[in-house]
Amino acid sequence: MTEHVYVVGHRNPDTDSICAAISFARLKQRMGQENVVACRAGKVNRETEYVLNAFNVPAPEYLADVNLRVKDLLNGPIPTVDPKTPLQEAWQIMKKNSQKTLPIVDRNRRMLGMISVGDLSGSYIENMGDLDFGSLHISAQNVVKTLKGEILVGSEDQELQGCVYVGAMHHKTFETFIQPGNVVLVGDRVTAQESALRIGVSALILTGGAKLCEESEKLAREKGAIVISVPTDTFTAARLLPMSAPVQSIMKTEGVVTFQEDDLISEVRQKMLETRYRNYPVLDEQERVVGLISRYHLLKLNRKKLILVDHNEWGQAVKGAEQAQVLEVVDHHRVGGIQTTDPISFRNVPVGSTCTIVAKCYQEQGIEPEKGIAGIMLAAILSDTVIFKSPTCTEADKEIVAYLEKIVGIDAKEFGIQMFKSSSNLAERKVEELIEEDLKEFAVSDFKVGIGQVSVMGLDGIDALREELNKKLEATRGDKGLHYLLLMITDLLEENTDLWIAGDKPEEIAKAFNLPLVENRVFLPGVLSRKKQVVPPLTKYFLG
Repeated sequence: MTEHVYVVGHRNPDTDSICAAISFARLKQRMGQENVVACRAGKVNRETEYVLNAFNVPAPEYLADVNLRVKDLLNGPIPTVDPKTPLQEAWQIMKKNSQKTLPIVDRNRRMLGMISVGDLSGSYIENMGDLDFGSLHISAQNVVKTLKGEILVGSEDQELQGCVYVGAMHHKTFETFIQPGNVVLVGDRVTAQESALRIGVSALILTGGAKLCEESEKLAREKGAIVISVPTDTFTAARLLPMSAPVQSIMKTEGVVTFQEDDLISEVRQKMLETRYRNYPVLDEQERVVGLISRYHLLKLNRKKLILVDHNEWGQAVKGAEQAQVLEVVDHHRVGGIQTTDPISFRNVPVGSTCTIVAKCYQEQGIEPEKGIAGIMLAAILSDTVIFKSPTCTEADKEIVAYLEKIVGIDAKEFGIQMFKSSSNLAERKVEELIEEDLKEFAVSDFKVGIGQVSVMGLDGIDALREELNKKLEATRGDKGLHYLLLMITDLLEENTDLWIAGDKPEEIAKAFNLPLVENRVFLPGVLSRKKQVVPPLTKYFLG
């Protein structure tokens, strides 16, 4: 099974994050790495949706987390058996698949119980001494399967009853041992066969391929006995007969520890230490058996593989990223607190957009991006640089846009204006959407600070949202355990930002910019960039 490498941007992804993941994954694929897959760690916002639709590029799959789960350890379907399967057949299945345990399931593959090699051997030894079919519910069909025989009298679904005897003595002596309802194994001695049938045995097993004569067959039908002919000798038949019992006769139904396929490995490991069974069945949401896991699986654990784009901090990464194997980082932000156990490719360039770096990678590899890929990279650069107005914009960004513009065949600035207009109507937006769609968390000194940003073409409609937005900001801050939650509402037309603040001491945020606080808001003229114009002043102020 091919192991995927996931290219993923930060949580609450913006256009650059989504488009960088798509474009970089596509580059890797064109370089021969077919197992590289683009993913997203959050919802696609309105602006990004507009961009993807404009260039007919599908949104990447949602990756909720990269925590290792039980299903990541499974190697495909495993053999199971139904409750009526003979023990011999179950053993053959286990031997063929090198499987020490075997789940017993119903017709819908729902878990009923388990058997192990130890259960099989224990049952065999126990039944060799005094085999009584009374409680085993052994069908004629199971005997036929196990001993490879044929039914001469009776039907497959009839059950054999009573204790088992071998008729290896003179028939007169033999008659003193057996009773009505017993099961008798005998060869081709007609007198012994008839004696057993006259006494009223429930079943007669003829060894060595023996058959009934016409009179004996008539007697068997009159007595309602089951008669089965098997090709083996009497000793072999007697040895194999206990293995014709159905697995339900020995399966364990209580105390069986199972796991769900979505269970976290961290939780499974602890349960295994507490119970110490050989194997554990894995069930899906419908309680169907989908596999088995053991301690061996934990020893050969392979972490999920990631390429991070447009971020390099655990606080912004897809959930569980700390447990994954990060192979590469492509980013244009400050270097955060990410640490890895092995050396990785870390490409961090001070440009306005991650897609500028990705497009440069295409050029370095001598690969021209397809029109759709070129289009979404162009849009991402325009978004992050605010159509070249942001102080984060560099000449490299402009040069790459010019390069992509030729491939796509559109006017970049005109497209950028339409892109921002697509999501700028505040009256049509939910406050949750405004806060969450491009929210990033930062560690600033000893404080956890969340900063979201919404770019609009004019601030019309913002006053109508004031009360609801303030309440939701404070609620979100509490839910996320942040010291401060800031929302930048950036007016692209006037080139300024209205900074909304939730926190115990909003005046501290205002002091960082040396500007007045009005109704928990600070007006920031000329501010367009979170990365260069908001995070640095906050960091400098709180670090003292």
